[in-house]
Amino acid sequence: MTRFHDNRLRYLAEAVRGGTMRAASENLNVAPSSISRQIAQLEEELGVPLIERNRSPLKLTEAGEIALTYYREFTTQQEAFISQVRDLKGLKGGTVCLAVGEGLIGDLLLDVLQRFMSQYPEIRIVMSTAGTADVVSMVLEDEAHMGMVFQPEPDAKIRVRASSDQPMKVIVKAGHPISKRESVTLSELKSERLGLPEQSFRISQMIHSAGSEEHVFLNPVLVSNSLLALKEFARSGLGITILPTIAAHTEIAAGVLAAVPIDNPELMQTSASVITRLGRQLPVGAVRLLQKIEATMPFLPAP
Repeated sequence: MTRFHDNRLRYLAEAVRGGTMRAASENLNVAPSSISRQIAQLEEELGVPLIERNRSPLKLTEAGEIALTYYREFTTQQEAFISQVRDLKGLKGGTVCLAVGEGLIGDLLLDVLQRFMSQYPEIRIVMSTAGTADVVSMVLEDEAHMGMVFQPEPDAKIRVRASSDQPMKVIVKAGHPISKRESVTLSELKSERLGLPEQSFRISQMIHSAGSEEHVFLNPVLVSNSLLALKEFARSGLGITILPTIAAHTEIAAGVLAAVPIDNPELMQTSASVITRLGRQLPVGAVRLLQKIEATMPFLPAP
């Protein structure tokens, strides 16, 4: 049976992730020619082409897809093996990678991380923030052990480990006239000074979808890629915004902001989820963190 060098598979994986040989060379700090040569040698060892020539960004052949899947499974199994050995020694060392939607970062998550890091001081946590689509992509490509996202699209390769109802609400300054309402409709928000996340955010996509169903199209005066900026916009009294409750949990608990339900079934049924890649064996450190998130965050086991 042919034996091939795992480092060559790593070069292939980096080339796919970066889209070009040059991008892979920069990530690995080697010459582009070295990347090309290693992939060519791997193709020679396997006897099949792994990448389609003269394509930009780089595209894998069917054999290349199989090779990449094998490499990812191999590295995750290796990681799990090392983690399990470390667990026998008291869970010392290792890294847990967590990808989080910006709206889910707050005191609740930071409290979980603080207690986890106090219990396992030698485990390093790498936390990245991104939009829902990018978080899902990071989980699927094994760049993150787990992701925390708002209303992810159904995906057969994604396992929802825990979820929590997080309805979208109108977020206003405490004392704002809307804060005294039991609920509002989307059409009533057309006359308000509205701030919304940019369209790449899942939040905005959901608002647009709900508005389309009602033939209501909101025209925000502020569009931002920062949820913090949108909350400040509301807190200052300059206008209002629409966010899932958890995104403004701290400010609502402090009485600075108020959240009012929106009378729309689509926006009332949204949720936040903790996800992993289906079939991935998590290292022990990641399992421990996942357990703490499930136990402490406002997430309930998914049905």
